[in-house]
Amino acid sequence: MTTPLNARIRIGDAGEVLAAVPHLLGFIPADSLILIGLHTTGDAATFGLTLRLDLPPPEHRRALVEYVSTGPLIRRGITGVIAVVAGSGTAGHDPGGPPPEGSEVDEHVEAPELELIALLREGLAEAGIEVLHELWADRLEAGGSWQCYDDPVCAGRIPDPKRTALGAAMAASGSVTFDSREELQRLVAPESERAVARWSARLAAMIEDVEREPESGRVHRDVAITLAGIRRTAAGEALTEDDQLRILLALSDHRVRDLCLGVALGDSAMAAEQLWLSLVRKAPEPEVAEVGALLAFFAYLRGEGALASVALERVEAGRPEHTLGRLLRQALDTGVSPKEMADMAKEAMTDAQLMIEEEES
Repeated sequence: MTTPLNARIRIGDAGEVLAAVPHLLGFIPADSLILIGLHTTGDAATFGLTLRLDLPPPEHRRALVEYVSTGPLIRRGITGVIAVVAGSGTAGHDPGGPPPEGSEVDEHVEAPELELIALLREGLAEAGIEVLHELWADRLEAGGSWQCYDDPVCAGRIPDPKRTALGAAMAASGSVTFDSREELQRLVAPESERAVARWSARLAAMIEDVEREPESGRVHRDVAITLAGIRRTAAGEALTEDDQLRILLALSDHRVRDLCLGVALGDSAMAAEQLWLSLVRKAPEPEVAEVGALLAFFAYLRGEGALASVALERVEAGRPEHTLGRLLRQALDTGVSPKEMADMAKEAMTDAQLMIEEEES
């Protein structure tokens, strides 16, 4: 993902870089390869993209390196990378608890994934991307041990991420860092089987009622209902269950859904995302796919790639053939920039409006 901050943040030593990783991803990763992609100009560098991948088995290492060397990093114009391996090894500290911050590492432990790092260094060099630093941390939390791959005396402890400059800035911006990816997945998980079943039954009855309504002007009514729900959410007004169900039903028309993509470009984006998140937790199949895709799009556009990914998992679990869901997954996998995504939204809105006009003519 890309950091949503506009402020220029100075990161000092390697420990502070590692402390920043959970903020950049949105959660604390484990057993992962993290690539912090940078745009470098002389001695200055700015964040461009942060990738997290599961540590691969030996037979898949070359395929992973080929993917990162030819895919998102190239598309986003990344010129330098800080490579981080998290987990997959044993650090030399007391297993009974974290050591005090700033304490020395008890003993040198050979960092794991040496072959992966060597392949990565070679593959990125061929792609014209400089590996600026290679680090291993047993865990990306305060007190975790870290060390460099190229210097046995380069090691230390990770400071409290909440006390770093980036952590403070992210907190001020309203960003939330989850303890794990599993916790992030629970954010978009169904509220309960009972609630989803109730909504499924109610939607079935509402569909019958809607089908008895005049076809003329229905799409305009659905757009108005959805936008009104976003405005009310922005104003802090609670929506009734009937309100939410009617919005969910309106979004089942892909033209209404595509017109709502444009809300991500305006002042009501956060309110809309809040509404989509609420609906994702209660929506049954197949209606969850449309609102899940909207949540993924809104999250990705503001730099929350991890949230976008878990939202897409909800879409893919029930409707792997979902057109917008597949497009969004491809965008995440290939590193399409938020600006390109915004352009895609404008095109989708235009197409939806044309379809509505053609239907009415």
